[in-house]
Parts: sequence; C-alpha cells; structure tokens
Amino acid sequence: MAEQPEGALSVYRVLDLADIKGAYCTRLLADQGAEVIKVERPEGGSPTRSIPPFAGDEPHVERSLQFLYRDANKFGITLDLEPPDGRHLLKKLVETADVLVETYPPGYMESLGLHYEALKEVNPGLVMASITDFGQTGPYRDWKGSSMVHCALSTTMISSGYSDGAPINLPGMPSYDAASLIAATSIMAALYQRATTGSGQYCDISVHECSRLGLYPWMVPIYSYGLNPGSPPPPPEGRLGAAIYPVYPCKDGFVRIVAITPPQWKALVRVLGEPEVLRLPAWQEFMYRIANAADLYALMLEFTTKYTMAELFEAGDREGVPIAPIYSLDDFANSSNAKARGFFVEMDHPVVGKFACPGPPYKWTGTSCSVRRPAPCLGEHNERVYCQEMGLTKDDMAALRLAGII
Repeated sequence: MAEQPEGALSVYRVLDLADIKGAYCTRLLADQGAEVIKVERPEGGSPTRSIPPFAGDEPHVERSLQFLYRDANKFGITLDLEPPDGRHLLKKLVETADVLVETYPPGYMESLGLHYEALKEVNPGLVMASITDFGQTGPYRDWKGSSMVHCALSTTMISSGYSDGAPINLPGMPSYDAASLIAATSIMAALYQRATTGSGQYCDISVHECSRLGLYPWMVPIYSYGLNPGSPPPPPEGRLGAAIYPVYPCKDGFVRIVAITPPQWKALVRVLGEPEVLRLPAWQEFMYRIANAADLYALMLEFTTKYTMAELFEAGDREGVPIAPIYSLDDFANSSNAKARGFFVEMDHPVVGKFACPGPPYKWTGTSCSVRRPAPCLGEHNERVYCQEMGLTKDDMAALRLAGII
C-alpha cells in the first residue's frame, strides 16, 4: 500500500469521556489522526455499548453497532472517576492530553473536582468540551433530553412526515451528531488559537442549540432577520416534503427529485425528454407546482417510470437538477459511488469478526483522514496506557482492578 500522509490532528491526544451525545465528536477527531483514548466505567463500559441494534442480533457490550461505528479508531481504557484514586489517575492522564470531551450532567464533573477550572491547573493548555442536552447554565440546564426531543425542539420534525399525519422522527441520532460536529469544529478552533496564545479553553456545547443550527438552520435567519417592521410573520412550517422534494417510482426503484429553481425545473423537463405537458408555462412557477402537487405527481409518473435510477441520476447530473437514487442498505454498499470513494473499510474485531465499517464522510487532499482500527473492547488498552505509559506495575493494576477502579 502507498504510504498515507499524516492526519491533520496526529499530534494531539484526546480523552473521551463521552456517551452517545459526543461519541461522534471524538470519532471525527480520531479520523483525522488524533490519538483518542476512550475512558469508560469498569462495569459495563460506556452507555453507548448497550444501544441496539447489535451485530448478529446478539446483545453484548462489544456488539452495539452504535458503538462499533462511533467509537472506531479509538483506544480504550476503564476508569471509575468517583474514588480518589480514579480522580488522581484522570488528572495524570490530563497532564499529557490536549483535549478532554465529556457528556456528564451539568455539575457532575465539578462535584468530583474535575471541572475545567481544576483541570487547567493541571494542564493550562487543555481544551475541554462539555456536551449536554441544554448547556451548563440557564433555566433548562437540568432538563433531560434525547435525540428525538431535540429533533422536535429544533423544529425539524414539523416538516418530517406526511401532511395528513403526525410528525415523524428522523432515523439515527441526528441531534447528537449535529452537536458532535459543532463540538469537533469548536475544539479544532480552540486548538488553532492555542497555537498562538498557549492557553486552552472551555467549550460549552448545548445539544438543543446545536440541533437547531445543525438540522434546520434556515429557519433561524428567516425569523431573526427576515422581518421588516410592521410586516406579518412568516407562514408556519408544515409537512410539504411530497410537494417540494417528491419521491417518484422508476423502473428499478425510487428517486427523489429537487426541482425548485427555474433552471432546475427546465433541466428536469430535459431529463424526461421534453414532454409537451410539462412545458406548459404554468408548471414553471414553483408555487403553482406546490399548489397542484397531486396533479403534477400523477403526470410525472408517466415519465419517471420509463427510466432506471442510474439513468435518472446521470441525466440529472448532466443537465443540472438534483436527482438522487433511494438506495436500500445493500444498494448503497454496492453502489459505484461508495466503491469509488472506498467509503467502507474492512475491520477485524476480536468479538464481532470481520465487517465493513463506514469511513469518514469526506477526504482531504493534503492529509490522511481514515479508519485505521476497530472500536476498542472494554479495557483493551489498560496495560498499554497504565503500565507502558504511566509506569504502573502489574501488581498496581491488580490492586486497582480489585478495588473496581479500572
């Protein structure tokens, strides 16, 4: 294999004390070369390990697909933070760390004497990010949330689902992943600034705020900046997906078409062979198409069903209108795009065995961004970190293990 360039973050060490709210944040940093050490409780490990689905439909701490994906590329140790010896070990780890990411409830780290003000005494250059549901301060700081709650509060869910039914939650963990992405960006900005000032800083990440900005951002400027004095408020959002972003059947499946602007609509008409009925002037008006979405859908079926997903995608790319095949998981894994990008990387996990792990969502031209190792087994790198790096003996390890600290 050709030698890969170093990752952009390969000089940094990250301590990961995050559950599902921040696991993707540290995965993003690890993909770019950072040495990420997952710090988990000795009994059962990270809560992410218990989230289904599981590989082979077998519940097990090493088989959660959420953990296998979001914690790939990391090293893993166990440590109970509550005993004094556990807090001492974490502070020793902080001495050589650049970043610490945690997702405990507000006030928990402070109750242990492990809040930022205490840790920066140990390491003034530390960048610490706390990811919580509603932030560290304010009237909602102690409220509990979930990815679905934040998806709803972000107003994203109001536009998800059919117009005659209830709102529908998005699949996966989009709110937590939005928070992770913004947290990772904040951490990189803080590291960049540290190169100038020499000082670290604290990042307070609210999932509620991040999901609002990361999932449905255009509603913020519409309400905040789009109103003139005395003008009426914008119309309420609704579930208009079938009218604006319709899904159409074709020869071998389905495609989603986004033809909103006049050039996109004209390009779509060209893709479908310039049918006379779609060239009528009225159809060129976006609001007319929304008002008559049901009639337009019936007309479109006559033309989309003549083509395959690939034919429509390639024609849309050529003419200038977004047309996306709607893949099953198998279709996506075997698609020419996923294969050409090398998106899936084969991992060999001690418990799960060989499997295809999704790689980074982007590629860099000057530095490496890749998946290099599977998610760690629980406590897999205890000896590497505690003995080889920190100088503990095997007798020390045995005593700590007996006390339930590691």
